[in-house]
Amino acid sequence: MTSENHKTDILPLESFGLSAVPASTHNIVWSPDAELAIGCDDCVFLFIPEYSVPQSSDGTNTKVVRQYNDVALQFPSVEHRSPELNRPLFDLVGQEFPEFEYVPGGGGSGTVTSQGSSMNHLVALDWSPSGLGRMNRSVLAVLTGSGALTIYCEGASDGMNAFRVRGRNARTLRPWVAAWGVGAGLLLPVAEGHEAQYTKEYITAFAWARDTDGHGALLAYANDEDEVVIISVQVQHDSNATPGDCGQWRIEEVARFVAEGPHPRTEPTDPDYSPCGSSFSLSWSPWLKKGNSKSSIVSYVTKNYVGFRRVTIGSPHQNMAPPSVKVDQADSNGVCLYLAPDAFVVFEDLVWTIGDSKICRGLIATPMLVKAFQVSFDEAPSGGIARHATYECDTTYPEPEDENPTQNPITGLIIHTPSLSQTTATPSYSLVRLSATHENDAWYQTNLPLPPNPEDGTVGPRWATEINQIVEHQLPRAMAYRPIADGSSASSDINSDEDEEMDAESVEGSEYDPEENLAGVDTEDQVHINRVRIWGMTASPGGGVVAVFISQYSALWPGRDTYAGAKCRVLFGRHDRQNQEIETTLAVKKLSTEARAWEWMYGGGPPLAGVGTPTIQDDDERTALKDHFELVACKQACSFCGLPLEPKGKYSRCRGGHLFATCATTGLPILSPGQSRTCSVCGSKCLKREDLLNIAPHLKKIIIDEISAEHCGGCGGKFIN
Repeated sequence: MTSENHKTDILPLESFGLSAVPASTHNIVWSPDAELAIGCDDCVFLFIPEYSVPQSSDGTNTKVVRQYNDVALQFPSVEHRSPELNRPLFDLVGQEFPEFEYVPGGGGSGTVTSQGSSMNHLVALDWSPSGLGRMNRSVLAVLTGSGALTIYCEGASDGMNAFRVRGRNARTLRPWVAAWGVGAGLLLPVAEGHEAQYTKEYITAFAWARDTDGHGALLAYANDEDEVVIISVQVQHDSNATPGDCGQWRIEEVARFVAEGPHPRTEPTDPDYSPCGSSFSLSWSPWLKKGNSKSSIVSYVTKNYVGFRRVTIGSPHQNMAPPSVKVDQADSNGVCLYLAPDAFVVFEDLVWTIGDSKICRGLIATPMLVKAFQVSFDEAPSGGIARHATYECDTTYPEPEDENPTQNPITGLIIHTPSLSQTTATPSYSLVRLSATHENDAWYQTNLPLPPNPEDGTVGPRWATEINQIVEHQLPRAMAYRPIADGSSASSDINSDEDEEMDAESVEGSEYDPEENLAGVDTEDQVHINRVRIWGMTASPGGGVVAVFISQYSALWPGRDTYAGAKCRVLFGRHDRQNQEIETTLAVKKLSTEARAWEWMYGGGPPLAGVGTPTIQDDDERTALKDHFELVACKQACSFCGLPLEPKGKYSRCRGGHLFATCATTGLPILSPGQSRTCSVCGSKCLKREDLLNIAPHLKKIIIDEISAEHCGGCGGKFIN
C-alpha cells in the first residue's frame, strides 16, 4: 500500500510472503488492536503492529522496512491439553474438580471423533473483545481438530520492559501461555442455578460476542450433539504477578440450549442425503441496550436452517461476579434454505430503528451464494418452526432458478460500515471465493458503488489487483512446459521451496535477457501458468483496510504441499470510504487508540494526537491532572548531581546535562529504571501507579481514580507488557 500511503514517518503496509500450509478457510483475523493472526495446518502466526519507523541508537533506520516486518510469534497447536489446565477455574469458584480417567484424543458422539482425533490441526481461530488480556488487550481462541478450544494470552512480564523488541517501540509476545480450554476432556465450572452433565464434548464451532462495554465477555460454542453453550469469561490481572502468570480467570457455563433446527438428519444411505455442518456456524449480532439490560441475537447454522436466538444480559454486575444471562426458550426467527458445508452468517455492526422496531441486518453465505436477512429484537419467540422434512420447504436441493450455479465456496465475507444518510436494501459487502483462476472472474464480488474511474482496468482494491496479476500472468506454451519436456518436473518439485521464493524483484535485478530466451519460440501461443487459493479475508478494526491470505500454485501441473510450506502471501488493500462512512465508523464503533492509529496510518481515518507527531498537545483534562503534581515536580532533583530538573517536552534535564524521561501522565521526571511503563503507540513513558503512590502519597485518591494502570496518559494507548 505504498502508493496509497503518503505518510513518510510510518512504515509502509505492503504484501509479504509466508511459508505455510493452509488447511482451513477463514484463517486470518485482526484483533481490536490491529494484531494479525494467521492459522495454518498445525500452527498460528502472530504479527504485532508498529506505529513509527524504528530508529537505531545512531538515528539511522533499522532493517525494518514494512509493517508486520517480522513474525512476532509462531506457536504450534498440536498439543493435547490435560484437564489439570482448568483446575484453577474450579478452585476460584469453590467447586469440586471432577475426577475421571483422562485419555488424550476423542470426544463427542461421532463415530470417529468419539474414539480418537487427528493431530490437532487448526480448524478456526478468533480474537476476543478487548479487556480480557493483559493491559486490556485481547486473547486468542484456537479450535483444533480434537474438538478442543484453547484460549491463549500473554503472560506477566518481569516489569522491566524485558519483553520489548530492542531498539524498537514494539512488544514481543513472550511469554505466550494457554490460560484455559474447553472440550475434549477440558471441563468448566457451572454457574449457580444451572445444571450440566460433565461429558467429553467435541466442539465444532465457536464465536465471541461483541464487546458488552461491561466486565468480561461471553463466548458461545457448538458441539456435535446440536447444543449451543454460552459461557461467561472474566479475568483479573496482577501487575506484580510472577513472570508467565496468565491471570485469575472466572469461567462459568451460564446457558445451554438445543440448536438442532426443524429438519431431521438423514442417513448417508438416503438418496437425498447431503453433507451439512459448519466450523463457522455461530455468530453474534450487535448489542441492543434496553434500560439496564442488553440483548444480542445468536445465529446458528444446522441442517438447511439458520436459527436466531435472543440472549439477554441483566443489570450490570461487579467484576468477577457471575452475570445474569437469559436465553429465550425458542428461536425468535429462522430461515429454511439449502446450505452446503461450512455455511456461515455475518451480521452488520449496527442496529437500525425502523418505525417502532429495532432491526439488525446481515448476510448468509450458503456458502455458494449470499442471502440477505433482517431480524427484529422486538419479535417475541413464536415457539419455533415445527419439525418437517426438507422436501416440505423445498430445501433438499439448491434453488433451480439460479442460472449460473457455482461450486466455488465463499471463504471471506465483509460487511462494510453503512452510511446513515443513505440506506440500502442490502448491506454493503465484499466477498472472496476459494479458487481464483483466469477462467473464473467471480472470485471477488462486491455491491459497493463503482470507483470514480471504472475504465482504468483495475479489478478493485490493491489486493484484488495483485491476485488478478498473478492469475493472468502468461508465458509462451513452449517456455511454460519446458520443465516437463525436459523431464525435470520431479527435480523441480524437490527444489520448489527455494525456487518459488524468487519473485519479480529478483528477476528484474538479474541479467535475464528475454530476447535470447524467446528466440525461436512462438510467442503468440500463450498459456496461463498460475492459480490462486484464497483462504480468508478480514477487515481492520475500523474497516479501512482489508487483508487477504492466499497461496499460489502452478496451473500447468499438480503441485504438492511439503513441511516447508506452500508459497503463501498476505495481501492488503485500502477500502476507499467517503467522509460520511468514516464518521459513521467512529460514531458506531468504540475503537481503541491502537485501532484509531491504524486507521489514520492506512485506512484514511482522522489524525491521532501523539502518533506521527513529536509532542502530544495536552487537553484540559490532562493539564488539570498535571497541575496536581506540579509542586511534587518542583521538588524532584537529579539522581546523579542533585541539581533541579527542568521539563523539556518528553524529557527533563538538569544543568549538569543529565537527561531523564518525563511521565506523560503527570509530568514528573522518571529518575530510576523499572518505575515506568512504555506506551506501544506513542512511545511515551508513564510512571507506575505503585511508584506514584510512593512519590506522592497525599495524592492517593487522584492516582487511584484518575490514572490508569494499563493506558498511556498521553495518547491513551496500551502499555507494552
